[in-house]
Amino acid sequence: MGELKGIGYNGQPTQQAFRRVDPPITVLVDLAAVFPREPHAAGGYNPAGLQMHAVVEGRLSCWGLCEQGYWWGLVTYQIAYGARRKPVTHWIPAWTLKPKAV
Repeated sequence: MGELKGIGYNGQPTQQAFRRVDPPITVLVDLAAVFPREPHAAGGYNPAGLQMHAVVEGRLSCWGLCEQGYWWGLVTYQIAYGARRKPVTHWIPAWTLKPKAV
């Protein structure tokens, strides 16, 4: 039996893994899809808690292709907690993003 070939892309040409969005565009982020909650969990309401159930506006600045071939967006958006907000920036699955209608 011969030597086994390594698993990988075998030197085939690949597309660019990152695509800058310039200028950034406004997208809608479905936080409930990005951060799913445990089903049937018993919780309580806290008015000062993180509001992770909303659809929020964000700024998409880059597309990134993961190793498995799925697209992710680098998005900055606000997370509300009580009456306050903090910006966060991270990679989000493309299927949870939607361009904001003008």
